[in-house]
Amino acid sequence: MDIAVFEYPLGSSAQLYVNFRASLFKWNLQRFNHQPNCESSRTNWHPSANSNRIPKGYAGQIHTFRKSSDFFWDETPTPILDMVENPMQLKNLSPKELKLLAEEIRSELSNLVSKTQKPLKASMSVVELTIAIHYVFHAPVDKILWDMGEQTYPHKLLTGRRLLLETQSQNNGLPSYTSRCESEYDSFGAAHGCNSISAGLGMAIARDIKGKRERIVTVISNQSTVAGQVYEAMGNAGYLDSNLVVILNDSLHSLHPKTDEGYQTPLNPLSIILSKLQSSKSFRNFREVAKVLTKRVSKGLHEWAAKVDEYARGMMGPTGSTLFEELGLYYIGPIDGHKIEDLICVLQEVAALDSMGPVLVHVLTNEEQMLEDKQKKNIAENSSEVSCASDSFPSSIHPQTFGDCFVEALSEQAEKDKDVVAVCAGMRTERSLEHFQDKFADRFFDVGMAEQHAVTFSAGLACGGLKPFCIIPSTFLQRAYDQVVHDVDRQKIPVRFAITSAGLVGSDGPVHCGPFDITFMSCLPNMIVMAPSDEVELARMVATAAQIDDGPICFRYPSGAVVGINNFRDNGMPIQIGEGKVLVEGKDVALLGFGASVQNCFYAHLLLSKLGVEVTVADARFCKPLDIKLVRQLCENHAFLITVEEGSIGGFGSHVAQFIALDGKLDGRVKWRPIVLPDSYIEQASPEEQLRRAGLSGHHIAATTLSLLGRTREALLLMC
Repeated sequence: MDIAVFEYPLGSSAQLYVNFRASLFKWNLQRFNHQPNCESSRTNWHPSANSNRIPKGYAGQIHTFRKSSDFFWDETPTPILDMVENPMQLKNLSPKELKLLAEEIRSELSNLVSKTQKPLKASMSVVELTIAIHYVFHAPVDKILWDMGEQTYPHKLLTGRRLLLETQSQNNGLPSYTSRCESEYDSFGAAHGCNSISAGLGMAIARDIKGKRERIVTVISNQSTVAGQVYEAMGNAGYLDSNLVVILNDSLHSLHPKTDEGYQTPLNPLSIILSKLQSSKSFRNFREVAKVLTKRVSKGLHEWAAKVDEYARGMMGPTGSTLFEELGLYYIGPIDGHKIEDLICVLQEVAALDSMGPVLVHVLTNEEQMLEDKQKKNIAENSSEVSCASDSFPSSIHPQTFGDCFVEALSEQAEKDKDVVAVCAGMRTERSLEHFQDKFADRFFDVGMAEQHAVTFSAGLACGGLKPFCIIPSTFLQRAYDQVVHDVDRQKIPVRFAITSAGLVGSDGPVHCGPFDITFMSCLPNMIVMAPSDEVELARMVATAAQIDDGPICFRYPSGAVVGINNFRDNGMPIQIGEGKVLVEGKDVALLGFGASVQNCFYAHLLLSKLGVEVTVADARFCKPLDIKLVRQLCENHAFLITVEEGSIGGFGSHVAQFIALDGKLDGRVKWRPIVLPDSYIEQASPEEQLRRAGLSGHHIAATTLSLLGRTREALLLMC
């Protein structure tokens, strides 16, 4: 494979750099082509295969190389990053080179912003921290666990996946989260947050039982510390007293910052001196010896010394630092997360502590940390294209989404009824929700990743006479299912669940895909389950939910753009509970869609009409209670009934099957076929590609219809 080298004046820095990058590219290509065989599970991978998994240990050797335009001289040079193929190579770099490496990583991430449209603030804040972790610890022998996928881009850059980062959001591309199947450097899957300490503690106990010596390092953020699982894990870690390093990446982010004081944590030269002292082995040994001696003298003296130690450490550390001590973690910090020398010094001391139990290192970072001068300007220019779409709501550049329409409809209900409130959980506040927050500040509650709290909190609001809309993405609602069952449904409390990001979510892949909510919500005895087919139906369902006051109700909607119906807000009339509707009349086959799948049924209707097949398209609207009158009508007037939903097995189609079986409709001439999501996770791709993989596109629905009619050849031709 020939690599074109651009011509510049001999000896110029641009020519030297381009030649260097081209040589490195050739060397990597030759190195990959002569790679010795490894385990069969790792050698069968090929970029053209239907898999986005990277062979473990060979993530950086896949021949998905950059286009020649990436070697152009005006790209910011990254000579040090170009030489780093795995974390072990960091250990040969000087502190000055590590600082330059941090700048180069930020430069690489800034280029990634404009190419993938991914928000990378969280990753920008942990560049130095990631370098320090890999410099001190020895991955993959030492296990490094991340709490949130958004923070792992520097980690992926340093562990051989640099050339694949641009493939994120693409078909068979690199996922945005860590995966044990992707790389041996990913010890545990990071996506939603809150799981790293629990998993890390489990690995630590397994290590102790098996007599091994690897270190376990978990990185959490202050955004995930609002979730109860983090404190459950910390409490258990303190009780089990196993060696575990917990790094709190405090990005100074607060859900509700105080305008008068701000969110402040003390950081000064004294802080790092005390942190180094706290992390030193001699100080820890002295502290342990003091504990033993005071215990031997008297119990009262030991308790007095413990109080003095707690008060002294509380005075030296930031507010709330003693909380971690009470949970059983030895607190060290705060430390400036952008000073590599200080981070390395403290982490080396921590790594040297054997048999000292769990340690928490408090690191302060800045999400706005960027590059200097020209690089900072380039990032601003690249980011402007990403952010311009969200500067206004709505705009012609940013297509209106179901989320936008939901907030508009909810705002209208809030205007009419002062009891309507919104509780948001499981996600950072979206742009559309910010408009609701600005308009109804005293009726908007963002509880962060505390989904369980959000559900029970909403139940309390409802018991107090308010009308809460609990807004949670489908995949995050799974965490709070116990609260949905016991704190809401069993007590018939009128909480209105707005389930966002339902069904397939395109580039976010299986992490944020919501396929299960129809199934697990519709099995609850008192729950009303709805799904809109377009923005008009969504507005009507918001109005319907606002009127329900004798039990819980939920409706799901996708994350994509709306159908495009004008003046949908003028149609916000409540719907009769359990009432579907027929949209198109036909005589051959009935297509009964639920939610956004109704639009695919419409498309199938258009395809089939050209082939002389007349189909009925019906919008069920409700999964529970089911419109049994509509279902009976469809069964009586058609020989074939096809149910279509963007959900898992056990959802809407199962409810229809249960009814028509008990009603005796399946005993006659009616043939029923369900179209649901496959029993597997669908990796990231474009929404159209995901629908195609799932067999839910209009072509698939039309082909299924033709197969039922015995026109197999036409069905095959339709799929070609």
